[in-house]
Amino acid sequence: MIMSKFKDLFLIVEGGHFSDREIKKENKKKVRGKDMTKFFVKKPYFVLVTVIIVLVIGFVSLGEMQTDLLPKMELPYMAVITTEVGASPEKVESDVVKPMESTLGTINGVEKLTSTSANNYGMLMLEFAEDTNMEAALVRVSKALNSLDLPEGCGTPNIMEISADMMATMYASVSYEGKDIKELSSFTEQTVKPYLERQDGVASVSANGLIQDHVEIRLNEKKIDRMNDKILGQTNDKLLEASDKIEEAKASLKKSKEQLKKQEKTLSSKQEETNTKLAEAQTKLAEALSQKAAYEAELNSLKASQSALKAEKKAYKDAGLEKTYKMLNNTFKSLNATMGEAAKQMGITIPSSVKEAIQHPKQFEAFVSWMEQMGYGEQFSKLTIDSLKQMYKAVEVRLPQIDTELSNLQVKIKVQKAIIDKLNEQMKGLDEQQSKLIAGGYSAAAGFGSGQAQIAAGKTQIESAEKELKDSEDKLEDSRKAARENANIDTLLSLDTLSAMISAQNFSMPAGYIEDKSSHQWLVEVGDNFTNEKQLKNLVLTKIDGVGKIRVKDIADITVVDNQGDAYSKVNGENAILLSVFKGSTANTSTVSKGIQNSFKDLEKKYKGLSFTTIMNQGDYINIIIKSVLSSILLGAVLAIIVLALFLKDIRPTIVVAFSIPFSVLFAIIIMYFTGININVMSLAGLCLGIGMLVDNSIVVMENIYRFRNEGMSASKAAVRGTAQVAGPILASTITTICVFLPMVYTSGMVSQLLMPFAFTISYALIASLLVALTVVPTMGSVLLRKTKDVKQPWFDKIKDVYGKVLELALRFKIVPLAISIVLLVLCVMQSMRTGIVMMDDMDSNQIAVSMTLDDNVKKENAYKTADEVMEILTGVDGIKKVSALDGNASVTSSMLGTGTTDNYTSFSFNIITEDNIKTTKEFRKIRKEIESKTKRVKCKEITVSSSAMGDMSSLSGGGLSVNVYGEDQQKLIKISEDVIKMMKEISEVKTVSNGIESADKMLHLKIDRNKAAEHGLTIAQIYQEILKHTTTEKNAITLNMDEKDVEVNLINETDKLTYENILDMKIETTEKNSDGEDEKHTYKLSDFASEDDGYSMDNITRENQKPYLTVTAEIDENANATLLSRKLQNKIDKYKAPGGYEVELSGDATQTTDMLKQMGKALALGFMLIYLVMVAQFQSLLSPFIVIFTVPLAFTGGMIGLGFFGMSISAMALMGFMILMGTVVNNGIVFVDYVNQLRIGGMSKREALIETGKTRMRPILMTALTTILSMSVMVFSQDAGNAMQKGMAVVVAFGLLYATLMTLFIVPVMYDILYRKQPKVIDVEDSDL
Repeated sequence: MIMSKFKDLFLIVEGGHFSDREIKKENKKKVRGKDMTKFFVKKPYFVLVTVIIVLVIGFVSLGEMQTDLLPKMELPYMAVITTEVGASPEKVESDVVKPMESTLGTINGVEKLTSTSANNYGMLMLEFAEDTNMEAALVRVSKALNSLDLPEGCGTPNIMEISADMMATMYASVSYEGKDIKELSSFTEQTVKPYLERQDGVASVSANGLIQDHVEIRLNEKKIDRMNDKILGQTNDKLLEASDKIEEAKASLKKSKEQLKKQEKTLSSKQEETNTKLAEAQTKLAEALSQKAAYEAELNSLKASQSALKAEKKAYKDAGLEKTYKMLNNTFKSLNATMGEAAKQMGITIPSSVKEAIQHPKQFEAFVSWMEQMGYGEQFSKLTIDSLKQMYKAVEVRLPQIDTELSNLQVKIKVQKAIIDKLNEQMKGLDEQQSKLIAGGYSAAAGFGSGQAQIAAGKTQIESAEKELKDSEDKLEDSRKAARENANIDTLLSLDTLSAMISAQNFSMPAGYIEDKSSHQWLVEVGDNFTNEKQLKNLVLTKIDGVGKIRVKDIADITVVDNQGDAYSKVNGENAILLSVFKGSTANTSTVSKGIQNSFKDLEKKYKGLSFTTIMNQGDYINIIIKSVLSSILLGAVLAIIVLALFLKDIRPTIVVAFSIPFSVLFAIIIMYFTGININVMSLAGLCLGIGMLVDNSIVVMENIYRFRNEGMSASKAAVRGTAQVAGPILASTITTICVFLPMVYTSGMVSQLLMPFAFTISYALIASLLVALTVVPTMGSVLLRKTKDVKQPWFDKIKDVYGKVLELALRFKIVPLAISIVLLVLCVMQSMRTGIVMMDDMDSNQIAVSMTLDDNVKKENAYKTADEVMEILTGVDGIKKVSALDGNASVTSSMLGTGTTDNYTSFSFNIITEDNIKTTKEFRKIRKEIESKTKRVKCKEITVSSSAMGDMSSLSGGGLSVNVYGEDQQKLIKISEDVIKMMKEISEVKTVSNGIESADKMLHLKIDRNKAAEHGLTIAQIYQEILKHTTTEKNAITLNMDEKDVEVNLINETDKLTYENILDMKIETTEKNSDGEDEKHTYKLSDFASEDDGYSMDNITRENQKPYLTVTAEIDENANATLLSRKLQNKIDKYKAPGGYEVELSGDATQTTDMLKQMGKALALGFMLIYLVMVAQFQSLLSPFIVIFTVPLAFTGGMIGLGFFGMSISAMALMGFMILMGTVVNNGIVFVDYVNQLRIGGMSKREALIETGKTRMRPILMTALTTILSMSVMVFSQDAGNAMQKGMAVVVAFGLLYATLMTLFIVPVMYDILYRKQPKVIDVEDSDL
């Protein structure tokens, strides 16, 4: 019964060849098939209502559907970016990348992990499995990163999902008549950006070229030196006073020694001359004099010690140690009051004082770490246990000690003064007594011994005074050293300290609520933020006695500067502000684009003189391409209808068949809407291809109805019987076409996401056309074909007669057509091996992009000059309307890293919009060629020109040739990469080759002698920190709100800047223990511990799945194909023997294309098998399908001829064209073989049946083929930019179908004659036999 159901495939014969008995049998078998058709024919109004409902819902769905350039593509990629300012690639790899690889590599769903370690940042790219839920993956990645503990100085990891929304939806320039660039910047920042960001679907708006003010606090070395000299002078005055007193004490002691010596001599000389009383008087006087001298010397020594201690105390006070100490204690108390409970919940103990912090160092370190996590890292990161100990020792130990010593000295000085006063009174009496004794001539001999003893006592006192004076001198020297160490403001001048002080003063925070007498609550707000630079200038940093208040302006220059000249942003050679609009992930590109353009108009109406110029607009891409494809669809439909009219020569059946086109399209759109397929290039391409195929089923049904009607059958009966007779065959032919798309479910990645909407759309259209052919067409036929006319086509009859004679010759000389087809097939196979292969064909647009790369060491001035030269060339090219230009500082990477303006002057991008009358690909390519020709004279590394609407997207898969070298040792990787470079250079189409080494930074490697450093209490890490302090010269302190604008305050310290020449002279201060176990400070040069070693640092370090690799890339000639060249390169790689543990693999665009070929090849093979199985079921034979299958390589031949004729490459869309051909060309073969079998069953000989079938089936075969070919020819010969992407598919389908159709009329009969030798039989099973 199955065979009998299919054996009437296209029983459309003028005049039957079957007996009445056979016809009755067939009619009996079709009773069940008639039921559905009979229902619709009997109830035409039901069909009318259904049609109206479908049309209304179809148009509503069409209006509600989103339009986009490409199908929604969910890329299974995620990037994690982490900054480490000032770190080299090696340090970033160690601190950031390796820990993150270990953490993220084990996350469920991650298939591949690629990392890049560069200066200042590390980036990890995670590739997930195709079916991974990216939202859930984002949660897993975020959770893993939260548990990761990165070293101090590393930023918070930023997670970014990779999607097409990363590309700007629109670029536009802003101008405002009467405003300069600075005023325009302010207006854009305050008015334009906020307004645009409020529009529906807009995720963010960034502005390039804004002139923004910022406050610059630049430390002035001269001012600092002047202030330090002033402080040192004040300290020196105190020290000088103490030194003078010591000198006075020395002089006094010297005088006393001289007097004692003189008295001793006098006493000795008069020993025999004087009497005992005179000697006694003389002795007493000498004793008094010596005692007085000793006490005076001791007094002076005490006063010197007092001055030295006062100077030391003054130095500590001037340095603000007590003030800082109290502030810290108060801060700890305040934090305990406000954050104590929160800290306890986190297991953190906030110290109540500095002393407690010192006593519990581990608790304090945990507290500091917690504060850094809370966002107070700048204020607390520099507090260490050592600095707190030093402060505590000075304030709590040394200062009280100084106070105690000063109190003791004060008492001693008072005692000494009282003794000296007493001695002065005694000496007055002794002088009078001595005079009397001399006059009386008393003998002093008896008292000489006693005088000697007293003089000896005086000597002892003088020696004691000398020792105490020496101690005072030592104390003065220590005090002088301590005072001079602290007699400056250097401790306040570090970027971190200054930033913390400014931040602490720029404070405004609610402290809670209080109540008044009336129980009203009042919010207590403490402090005010800075509002202008004058407040910053007058900010008091510290106060020193004798010097006064030290303000910021006393040590630094505070100026308001702008960023003009820091970035390159121009339109047609003039400085301009360029807006970049980014849409949300769920927003529609066209809707957002239209909304932004309406917003531009609203703003222009509101602000007279304001003007916006669109530079790049994805919405325009989409509109141009969709309009182009829609026009191709309409023109294709018109051509298909013309073909029908020419062949049928009757307007009524033509109308019926023509109606199936819009109805089927709208029916397909309804299904698309409810299955979530939007209007894009791929879905429209499916509809465009379907236009020619949609009428095939309707043609078959209508022609059969028309035949029965001409035989005299009533319109209703003809509609029912004609439809039922071919229902099975058209169902089978539709299934074979749809079957080729079923294997697409096994594709993945970009291939699947791009081509599945195409496959679904054309399948929906074919299902819709089948339903229309079985329901709407017979209903309309029963109404419109009530009257018929006899149509004669003498011209076509002549063609059939000629064809019959040629076919008879072909059957006689079979070798000729077979040889021709086989030779052409072999030639095409050979040609395919030389044909280029690409992922997707370029889709030209009216917006051209030019990118320029300069040498890495180029200066900003020269870079801008070169960019101006390119701008001048571009604006001078005919057909160019607008040119915008941006430097590399506006790149996506810069904004992702949050680094703001960088020094990236090596890359520039120019966006060009052409005149409105430039619409064809030929015109775009002419402009591209002119740009390429005129920019050749520009001195730069590289200039590339692209007019592809997919230019940004295609960059994701890279271009040219790329090879990865895997291994552990960096030097071996470099050596192997150099071998790969040699291989690449052997390929003639390769222009330039690079392994990235030439872009490496110069590196000064410091070798630290660990032992020498350890001898002085230093580690390599401490030396690194000291160097890092000197290499960091700029820091952002706060953000001011000046005139309703946010203005950044930047601290700049270049007073002690390190250079290549002076780095080894850098001073490092260390604290060491002396022999007494006390801390002593020493200063050393870096050269005492380090030596230099020049070298090179890799620009970045790349790893894949935690294995290091180096990439070698090659630029190829414009007309060269990367896939073909990759085959040559692969042969060379296969012959290369890499060292053990090292691998060399192709990567980049070639691997993407190879993967696409594998997937599409597998889909083609599965589709081929399914088609064969369907035909086996239809023919009930394993051999018969091979006759039809031979049409597939015929289609391949035609498709390759078409690609060769137009000089096109094999792309995913071209392969999709071959897949479509498999499902369509076999239909003609099925029709032919099935009809031959019918004729032979009816008693006709094989040769006669073949010729009769060819002549009879020629018209429907040509009709169905020509409708598809002509609908495709619109895209084949179209010069519109929007058709460029689908052109490969259209060429393959049109040429393949044309060639296969013509060859089918000859080759299939020949193959049938060769292979089908047995007489076909009918297996007749009557219902009564069951």
